[in-house]
Amino acid sequence: MYIKFAFIGLVFFSVKVTRAQHTILHEKLPAPFDTTSYTNNNTTLLLDSLFNWENWVIRKNFEFEKNRGELPMIADLKALHPYFRDKMFLLIAKCKAKGIQIEVVESFRTSTKQAEYFGMGRKYTRSAGGNSKHQYGLACDVVPIVNGKPVWENKALWRKIGVEGEKLGLRWGGRWRHPYDPAHFEWTNGITTQELKAGIFPKPTHTVYPCLDEDLAMLKKVWQAWEKKQKEAWQQLQETESMVSASSETP
Repeated sequence: MYIKFAFIGLVFFSVKVTRAQHTILHEKLPAPFDTTSYTNNNTTLLLDSLFNWENWVIRKNFEFEKNRGELPMIADLKALHPYFRDKMFLLIAKCKAKGIQIEVVESFRTSTKQAEYFGMGRKYTRSAGGNSKHQYGLACDVVPIVNGKPVWENKALWRKIGVEGEKLGLRWGGRWRHPYDPAHFEWTNGITTQELKAGIFPKPTHTVYPCLDEDLAMLKKVWQAWEKKQKEAWQQLQETESMVSASSETP
């Protein structure tokens, strides 16, 4: 059947709900990741979570003791590509089983937020807005927490986390030299950035996600809503800075 939904500031659209629709996974994950094992009750959980997008988990600047710009970071795993989302839930669970606590710093990232990082210099990113895997729900940044504090500089600890991610088939930024980015994990299944820009998204090779296209269609609507919200917030920040600057120059 089809159910019609509406977003504030967005057009109406329809979503086909089937018995195989997939859900949000928690620490106890079934194996393999076969979405046919979930029911419509859990489908409702996924839909409700997406439509409640304005209440997704966000992180503020310096929350993890690093300058990450003025715009808040979306740190909700529900914002990710469904297959990659499930892999990140599993990474967190596997690290926890080894006594390592990791927190999500940023999941999906708007082009506006990406542009803010780009303007902050190459130590933040070399990718302009629209060129990062974050803009397509295919990248996620994390940080280990030790005694309640984020630990950014412990390479041995990062290596343990990175290896767990690689075992799950994820690409780990700790293998890169320029820039070295151990907080970063991504998955594209061979899809390039140019293909992503053209609307081609990766699909799992060996895993059944029968409603992947429908899930991605919903996510794209939410990504558009976040893009609009952060673009407006950025414009307001720029206007405020201009007013303050003009006021300070007034004799």
